[in-house]
Amino acid sequence: MTSTAGETRYETLAAPERAFVDEIARHYHESHGVTWEKGRVMGWMIISDPAAQTLQQICAAVDATPESIEQLIEQLTLAGLYERIETPGEEASYRLVENGYPKAVADTFASWPEYHQIFRYGLEVLAGASEERRRRVADIEELFGFIVGDLADMTKRWEASAQGAPA
Repeated sequence: MTSTAGETRYETLAAPERAFVDEIARHYHESHGVTWEKGRVMGWMIISDPAAQTLQQICAAVDATPESIEQLIEQLTLAGLYERIETPGEEASYRLVENGYPKAVADTFASWPEYHQIFRYGLEVLAGASEERRRRVADIEELFGFIVGDLADMTKRWEASAQGAPA
């Protein structure tokens, strides 16, 4: 699977690996409007070998240019999903942070109760407004109220599962 230059290239990935990377890319593209190249980065970094990859290695593996994915790599590093590895005299490399996805999801969920409170406040602010204006805020407030009610239990179940305890 590695080219003669010692670099994994997209076309040299085994068909099932390429299918996995592309399935991740398809999901991010269809669900979040992410470009295929950026979606492939997400898939590749989960299965990359070695785990730490330079920007050039990532680009080769997903058939992209540095310009098309550099910002994504930096964003995911800032978000704590990837870590940047600095070695004196070598190009920086990146790797998926151990338990990065569970932490990123937990961090996202942690902000939802506040988001729910903001929409509750919005309903107060719009107390005398038209039903149409209030309904837009109310729909979102209701959604987050429903979700937030289940988050604590879901988080506890995930933590128990991750520690091998019955949920």
